[in-house]
Amino acid sequence: MADKKNFEKQIPNNVVVLESVKCCAEGCKKKMERATFCGEHFDWFKAGLITKEGLRAPDFDKKHYHYTAAKKSA
Repeated sequence: MADKKNFEKQIPNNVVVLESVKCCAEGCKKKMERATFCGEHFDWFKAGLITKEGLRAPDFDKKHYHYTAAKKSA
């Protein structure tokens, strides 16, 4: 019990998060909003245009064509 109290006292309260705050999509420098993506790239991720690592899908061109056509009609 005493060890746990001493351990809690040793944890500093001024720790800075070192995670990246930028969108993880290729070449994007916007601030991330949802699930490590900016708003636009999160929509792309949900549509299957990019992977969770931010890389383009193998059939990106075909998917992007259908994605833009669907967005125009909606």
